[in-house]
Amino acid sequence: MFNLPVFFIAFFILICLNCPIGYSMLLSSFTYLVFRGTVSLSIIPERITSGIYSFPLLAIPLFILAGHIMNTAGITRRIFDFCLAFVGHVRGGLAYVNVLASMVFAGITGSSMADVAGLGAVEIRAMREEGYDAGYSAAITAASSCIGPIIPPSIIMIVIGVMAEVSIGRLFAAGFLPGVMMGMSLMLLIYYQGAFGNRNFPKSRAKMSWRQRVAATFRGLPAVISPVIILGGILLGIVTPTEAGVIAVMYSLFLGLIYKELKLKNLFPVFLDAAIATGVVMLVIAGAQMFAWIVTIERIASIVYIFIQSSVMSRWLILLLINLGVILLGCVIEGIAIVMIVVPVLLPAVTALGMNPVQFGTFLSVNIMIGLMTPPVGMSVYVASNIAGISVMEGFRKTLPFAVPIFVVLLLTTYIPAVSLFLPNLIFGVGK
Repeated sequence: MFNLPVFFIAFFILICLNCPIGYSMLLSSFTYLVFRGTVSLSIIPERITSGIYSFPLLAIPLFILAGHIMNTAGITRRIFDFCLAFVGHVRGGLAYVNVLASMVFAGITGSSMADVAGLGAVEIRAMREEGYDAGYSAAITAASSCIGPIIPPSIIMIVIGVMAEVSIGRLFAAGFLPGVMMGMSLMLLIYYQGAFGNRNFPKSRAKMSWRQRVAATFRGLPAVISPVIILGGILLGIVTPTEAGVIAVMYSLFLGLIYKELKLKNLFPVFLDAAIATGVVMLVIAGAQMFAWIVTIERIASIVYIFIQSSVMSRWLILLLINLGVILLGCVIEGIAIVMIVVPVLLPAVTALGMNPVQFGTFLSVNIMIGLMTPPVGMSVYVASNIAGISVMEGFRKTLPFAVPIFVVLLLTTYIPAVSLFLPNLIFGVGK
């Protein structure tokens, strides 16, 4: 009778003690099984191994590795320079470049952390040298990095596709338009801050000549077209997302050798860093598999489904409460863990409301990205603040205004199905 309360109490105590999320899930699951007493503890290794033994999940370490290679091989800097050549001269130009570069980089790695740690270092340094406030530089970098897991490819969407048994290709196509809308909304806010707000942007740099722009394009074009190669292969059905991960790694290595900035002696630390990052992600997925199994046997999804079916609240209000609930989870729990917890519980409920699983996966991904900007867990803000040399509290304070336009995109994705379903239906036809 008290097994489930003990499970959740143990989990939140461990979270409050700052225990890593993967270990928190595993230890709370162990506590649950001990109190239940009727299930063998051997179920833990069984569920963990069966949960991570998935071909689509193999794409995760590949895209992580591609991101690390690009950050080491100077590819991120060339993407930044390419965007700088065309919009760097306008008022607030480097802020616009920050967003545009993140949108391009998002089409390569699918990771916000790769964006903020690699591209963010280039962006913040350039903005600080130009005279931008350190807090503002960190804030726009943290906000723009949230586009990474929305514009395909996306590590978050790979996990959602596996959990919800939905086509990852459809999810990738569904994320493109909301990702572009996130970038455009951030640039609209930048324009408002410069034109009507109290943001005193530094004086614009001199406009580049067309000769300089052509030179920047020539230097950056191989890096800029990499999203076209990766996404084109997936959306045209030529390769699976996992095979696209292999292409991303090989193309990154190729560019690194062509640019002569990636030495063979530097490959070992790159592979080591990627392996550590992969281990962290897979530990979360492994722990969340046990968490999801407990949610299933305790019939929590059925309870939520019955509650929603019998509720007198409108569909709009129920979806708004779901959004707010996931945002609150994002304040304390890492994104992939949220996916593993929320999908088994909410997917039956939202489909009962008439929502397509692809739309659910898209609005869940955008929702989780807001968590990267909110205290106390917002990892994008932590990394950006560290690069900019400011306190984390200042980073959160300066970043929160940028959560507003992303929240507007979240509402549009939630309530207007065409925002996420137009491209998948156009490319793959109408379906799940």
